[in-house]
Amino acid sequence: MKKRYLSLNNRAFNAIINKTKRIEIRVNTGNDDYSQYEIGDIIVFNNSNNEKINCKIIEINKYNSIQELLILEGTKYTLSSTNDYKEGIRFINSLNGYEESIKKNGIYAIHIDYLYSDDDIWRELYNKAIEKQKVCDISNKFFDAGGVSASILTKNGNIYTGVCIDTSCSLGMCAERNAISTMITNGEYEISKIVCIGEKDNFMMPCGACMEYMMQLSQESGEIEILKELEKIDTVKLKNLIPIWWGRKNNEYNK
Repeated sequence: MKKRYLSLNNRAFNAIINKTKRIEIRVNTGNDDYSQYEIGDIIVFNNSNNEKINCKIIEINKYNSIQELLILEGTKYTLSSTNDYKEGIRFINSLNGYEESIKKNGIYAIHIDYLYSDDDIWRELYNKAIEKQKVCDISNKFFDAGGVSASILTKNGNIYTGVCIDTSCSLGMCAERNAISTMITNGEYEISKIVCIGEKDNFMMPCGACMEYMMQLSQESGEIEILKELEKIDTVKLKNLIPIWWGRKNNEYNK
């Protein structure tokens, strides 16, 4: 899983945010070799205003011609400028170097799933946590879940969520550790940001067990940002909640 960085015009950029564009057409005309892109990679698109959005690759198809691509993929979620098949072909061929390169190397239809905007990542994390929060009495009051929810952003740009699980004999887990378990199951180990929501949409700090759990994940875990308040984007770093952690060397205490 890798992060890829690509530029987009503002029209296509906004179409991805609005989910009216879900397929990005690319041709090997420059330094990027799209045959090296893989499902699960994160593409960071930036526009002329230096805004950034993050998208995950969910499918990649290669075609020998624009005509073949548009017939099989359709125009609805592929072209942000028009839904007209012939006009789309003319537009793509007009792009610098595209027509010649397509004849030699083919053309790629990269299916993407919009994840979040860099400018609004905290609200995205908050919304995803709220979506998962639902108190469930699972087994006649011996087992319930969902009173607290959490969402985490990884260093690779993926978001994972979890809810708290409570049992009568203390075998449950906190929402943060539930989300972290999902992250690890998916092969990731480093957290960038975390949001935890309790009753009445209150922001919560991780408990001592969860903080310890996160600190042991990575040498960079102290830099994990935790949201305290959304509207003003008030955050705190994990290392400030555990200023003298047993796992650090003595000369690292004040870093």
